[in-house]
Amino acid sequence: MMNATSAADFDKLLEKEASEQGKKIAQIFSGIFFGGLAAWLSISNGGSLAFVQRASLEKRLTVCCFINTYVAMFSTFFNIFQLSELDDTILPIGEGYTFDLCRPIEWVCTCPLMQLSLVLMGGAKLPDYRRYLMPSFSIIILCFGTTSTLMPIFGLKILCYIIGLILFGTMASFNRLQILEYSNGAEGFTTGDSEFRKATLLLLCTWAPFPTWFVMSPEGF
Repeated sequence: MMNATSAADFDKLLEKEASEQGKKIAQIFSGIFFGGLAAWLSISNGGSLAFVQRASLEKRLTVCCFINTYVAMFSTFFNIFQLSELDDTILPIGEGYTFDLCRPIEWVCTCPLMQLSLVLMGGAKLPDYRRYLMPSFSIIILCFGTTSTLMPIFGLKILCYIIGLILFGTMASFNRLQILEYSNGAEGFTTGDSEFRKATLLLLCTWAPFPTWFVMSPEGF
C-alpha cells in the first residue's frame, strides 16, 4: 500500500516538474520571439541613420521619440520577465544572493539606444563615428559592470569596476564634447540652455548614481 502511495506521489512530482519545464520553455520562446520581432521591426522600419543625422530637426526628434518608445517597451518586457525565476542567478554572497540576470541584459539593450538618440539629436554637427562610439561605450561599461557583479575573485571584481568607472568618465567627456560641438563652443556642462544640453545632462545625471549604488548594494563590495 505504501509502495503504491509512494509511486503515485512520485508520478505527481514528475508531472509537476514537466509542467514547470514546459512553462519555462514557453517563456523563453516568447522572450526570444518577441525580442527578435521588436528588433526586426526596428531595423526594417528605420531609415538610414546617416540620413537621419543630416535630416531636419523635426525628423531627428521624431526618430529619437521612436527609439525611446522602443526603449520603454524593452524595459517593460525585461522588468516583467524579472518576475519569473528564469533569470535568477545565485551569487556566492552570504547564504546566497539572487541576482536577476535580465537587469543587465535590459540595460545593454536600452542604454546604447539612449546614447544613439543624443547623437541623432545633435545632427550633422557631430561626427558620424559617434553613432557607433557612444553606444559602444555603454555596452562595454555595462559588460564590465556585470562582470564585476558575477566575479567571485575580489581583486578582479574591483579591477572590472574601476575599468568601467574610467570608461564612464571617458564617455561623459565625449558627451561634454558633443555639447560643445552642437553649440559651436557656446555651451558646456555648467552653461547653456539648449534642449540638447538638457537632454545630455538628464541622461548622465540618471546614470551617475549607479556606480555608487553598486558599491553599496550586496552585488558590490
